[in-house]
Amino acid sequence: MAERIRGVYGKPWADKFEIKVTPATLKKIGAAIVKRLSEEAKKDFAKRGWTGKDPMGGPDIGDSFSFRVGASSVEITSTFYGMRELTTGDIPARRMVWLTQSKQNRLKVAKGPGGKPVYRQGKMPLVIPIKEKSGEVVFRTAPLTVGDAWIHPGIAKYTFVQRAIKMAHEDTKRILAGVIRDALLGKKSP
Repeated sequence: MAERIRGVYGKPWADKFEIKVTPATLKKIGAAIVKRLSEEAKKDFAKRGWTGKDPMGGPDIGDSFSFRVGASSVEITSTFYGMRELTTGDIPARRMVWLTQSKQNRLKVAKGPGGKPVYRQGKMPLVIPIKEKSGEVVFRTAPLTVGDAWIHPGIAKYTFVQRAIKMAHEDTKRILAGVIRDALLGKKSP
């Protein structure tokens, strides 16, 4: 099921520029927004090394966006699973079990004599660089077992929607400039 991401309304543009925003113009605006969303979503997923495949088997992130034209509006939707959570930052905190000495197959046994960890031959402890708010980088040794795993504070929300809308805003200005130019020249706008 497609979830609504954003709505764009033609009436404010029509009133601002004293033009008639037709369904054809709204379709152009919708196509421009979908194009930008697709590009920016693919970039965000690529930066994280993610494939962009829908976890529930739907279309890939770049192909999940579409639009519907109403009487004087464009509604942008996406079928990608979890899009609302990705774009609002409401991803819950969880244990980072993959980031432990035992999951990285570095430990031979959980603890050796004297309670010290024993590492596999040729393996060193997993050390993680963490950037502090001050900008200082601190190196921390990852926890030994899954039970002691760090808790992820939650993933920062994706900003590709805001970036795409900002870029599409410029595209919309160009589309409307063409409509205004055609109106001034007396041409019929599609």
